Amino acid sequence: MHGFSVYLGQDISKNYVQKMIDLNYDTIFTSMQIPEENDSTKVQYLTSLLTFLQDKSITYIVDINPKLLNAALYNALSFPNADIVIRIDTETSIEVVNDIIRHGFKCCLNASTVTYDLLNDLVHSVSNFKQLVFCHNYYPRPDTGLDHHFVTSQNDLIFLFNHNATIYGFIPGSTKRGPLYKGLPTLEEARYGNPIVNAHDLLETGINNVIIGDNVLNNSEAYSLSDYLHNQHFTLKVSLLDTQYESIFRHQHTARADNPSTSVRSQEARSYLHNSIAPLNTVNRKVGDITIDNHLNGRYEGELQLIKTTLPSHNHVNVAGHIIESDIELLHCIKGNNTFSFNIN
Repeated sequence: MHGFSVYLGQDISKNYVQKMIDLNYDTIFTSMQIPEENDSTKVQYLTSLLTFLQDKSITYIVDINPKLLNAALYNALSFPNADIVIRIDTETSIEVVNDIIRHGFKCCLNASTVTYDLLNDLVHSVSNFKQLVFCHNYYPRPDTGLDHHFVTSQNDLIFLFNHNATIYGFIPGSTKRGPLYKGLPTLEEARYGNPIVNAHDLLETGINNVIIGDNVLNNSEAYSLSDYLHNQHFTLKVSLLDTQYESIFRHQHTARADNPSTSVRSQEARSYLHNSIAPLNTVNRKVGDITIDNHLNGRYEGELQLIKTTLPSHNHVNVAGHIIESDIELLHCIKGNNTFSFNIN
């Protein structure tokens, strides 16, 4: 249940929304608490969004100040086929949580601020504790985002009370939302950089659902991120040093489950070998290099590795290509049994 954000300060870009839905993002986050937005049009734009996607299976997380919860708003949110989750940030109380659930909605709590005492009270007092989901804050101001250890500890706390809890967190998009235009991450370390790396690092804390916090993620990044989140697949942009390797590079590869710390090893590369490989460019192996074992390595001929740590040269190992600089950081995200393929420049 990974998602993206739609804000209610202006008419909704239906083209963008449809593109993201087509890429299998099935959760939409929005907020009715942004001071820069026009209060009089928020419900109108939200209703327009719900109507546009009424035939789709979408989860909506709507961030609302509990003071705004009344019969009229509950009625506006009671939309056919829409899975509405009401997120309350401030003034969390057992009464408010139960009121939301009683009206037929799931309730989402701020995962960044929940405490043991609050969760302990809720688990004994809420009519259906499993109806609670959790969503961390995003942090528009630089240097205010959370660190990895804190988010992990908050997630561990939540899992104490529900081992299968749904927990969301945010990464920035490519077009930043105002007024600061500095991204909307949960983790401060994820304010900049590759969306896949940011999502990977967020998931490492125990979060199980990633939301793009900003208004837009561009087409190529949205596609690559979806491929990672839903399929655990990576497409690496590379340059080849010799055409003899193309038959191996044109195939999809699976990272071996028993990868060493120094490299990512392809499970299938040797089976893709059709011609003998002569020693060529047997130089020192740098981070981001892609190597192919030549015929001197016997039955290992055709072995393909993505190099994660500088290694010395070896007469049996050819440096066959390079991952482009901006994709090298993806190497630490590739786990055993993930798949990867190459986009040859």
